[in-house]
Amino acid sequence: MRRWKPQFSGRLWVAIVVLGLTAVGAIFLLVPLAQILAQPPAAWPIDGILFLHFLACLSLLALTGAISYRVAATLTLAYAVDRNGLYIFWLGNRAVIPIQTIESLESGLQTPGTPAGLGLGYFRGRMRLAAGRSLHRFSTVPITQALVLHTATAAYAIAPQEREAFVQELEQRRRIGAIQQLTPGVEAGWAFFYAFWNDATVRWALGLTSVVNLVLLGWLMTRYPELPALIDLRSDAAGAAAALVPRHQILFLPLAGALLGLLNTGLGLTLYGREPVGARLLQIASVGAQLLFAVAALTIVR
Repeated sequence: MRRWKPQFSGRLWVAIVVLGLTAVGAIFLLVPLAQILAQPPAAWPIDGILFLHFLACLSLLALTGAISYRVAATLTLAYAVDRNGLYIFWLGNRAVIPIQTIESLESGLQTPGTPAGLGLGYFRGRMRLAAGRSLHRFSTVPITQALVLHTATAAYAIAPQEREAFVQELEQRRRIGAIQQLTPGVEAGWAFFYAFWNDATVRWALGLTSVVNLVLLGWLMTRYPELPALIDLRSDAAGAAAALVPRHQILFLPLAGALLGLLNTGLGLTLYGREPVGARLLQIASVGAQLLFAVAALTIVR
């Protein structure tokens, strides 16, 4: 089964340049943070400015990861045809379109009023067509220049090199007919745990966990210069201070919350295939834990 690479597009180079800029920016912000963390905790210049510095660094790291995924997906994008179906590959994933479901091919598709999108690396994702059908994009060129395959329920935009030869092979396979019935859809690779990340409950829980944890950290770092050098983290039964500790230990609360969230995310990734309900409950528990840490911080920093 021959694989056809996609048409070359300058969007790949744009994505690589943007990736380089975000990576350099993340390193530029990360180096001063590493120098600060190398000092004794009592000497850390903790305040709202440092939190914004940390937040900008975290955002650039996340953006670098997202663009790295797009670049890798573009570099591994490929198409293939056999007697039973058309296949689209990227990063270990495979979209399957049974050959008998393909009703027609079209060179380019006009969608008035519908933006093409940024297309960083390549155009991907689902669009709604006027007739209510879905258009699935796996193309390095805009849909007005792509090869569009139509089925009864959806359309697919692709951009193989040597388009005429690709179309000839596809038409030959359609005329011969399938010898095996395929199930249409996407067969996800094992490496990225798509089912876990695409679960609506999991995504909401992870988002809330991150927001609550970052809000707590930002609030504590903003209030930090006002705190006394020693604070009371624990009280006895009568409410008296049981132990006075350096004020930087107040930051252990959001740190513990972040570590717990990461632990529950890791457990969720391993459990989701067998126990999706349990994986969701772990992420919901992470939200509750962040709220408990926030309450504890409010109690201490009055």
